[in-house]
Amino acid sequence: MVQVQKNSVTRWRFSLGQELPCWQVCAQNDAQDSHNPIHDNRFAQQLGFGGGLVPGVTLYGYLTHPLLAVFGRAFLAQGSLEVRFRRPVYAGETVTTVVRLSEVGEADYEFQIELRKGTDEVCAVGSARFPADTHAARPAPANAPLPKSRRPATPEELRANPLLGSLHEVFTPAQSAPFVAGLGDSLELYQTLVHPSWLLRQANYLLDRNLALGPWIHTESRIQHLGVVRLDEPFTVQGEVVALSTRKGRDYADIDVLIATSKPIMRVLHRAIYRMSPP
Repeated sequence: MVQVQKNSVTRWRFSLGQELPCWQVCAQNDAQDSHNPIHDNRFAQQLGFGGGLVPGVTLYGYLTHPLLAVFGRAFLAQGSLEVRFRRPVYAGETVTTVVRLSEVGEADYEFQIELRKGTDEVCAVGSARFPADTHAARPAPANAPLPKSRRPATPEELRANPLLGSLHEVFTPAQSAPFVAGLGDSLELYQTLVHPSWLLRQANYLLDRNLALGPWIHTESRIQHLGVVRLDEPFTVQGEVVALSTRKGRDYADIDVLIATSKPIMRVLHRAIYRMSPP
């Protein structure tokens, strides 16, 4: 792989089908103390899983590593990634991120991504584009106060009141160091910048702070990176439920999320099973 200057923009020479260096790590369930019991071993086993699920937002952190290792912070300003979680990952399992170039455009690259465990079991699939179109298809969710108490997580409530109360957050170096270490991610840029896995996690926190949820599962996300957040820099998280559906007795919600400092940083369409059938 060679970097080339073209029209004052850094370009990378790839061969179609070329793989970026793989990233392998021992998965960690870093949400066992969350409000969501799907990450608790005993409860998840009652639902038929092998144990508490490693969060999708953590798996997203694993998926980003090969792209960030090549493109650096530029991907955090202009990269997009869509991911769908197909099979559960449990703590202690070794997972490998495989990123393969699938298309070369005049001004961008498209990659196919897989997260595998063991030798060939595919747990998550997705695609990434860099640089990506940063045009927003719809207006950003409005800033709104958090409810005094969490609202019922029902289709009726979410249709009547789709706007979610906003979060106002700061991620400090003291918080970042153990979080990044838990991901096994040693990229130097996280010494000063907030990890994208932590930013995506805010979509989960937004749901948790607004809705009285039982066990729920993050199933997929479409993420557009628009900029970086520095450690100790305040940022807001705004969101709105934009679609509801039911499949096989499970209720799904699509949540449009904007993360911003003084400017937009990340736009996410976050899909979750927010209400599950009883075990």
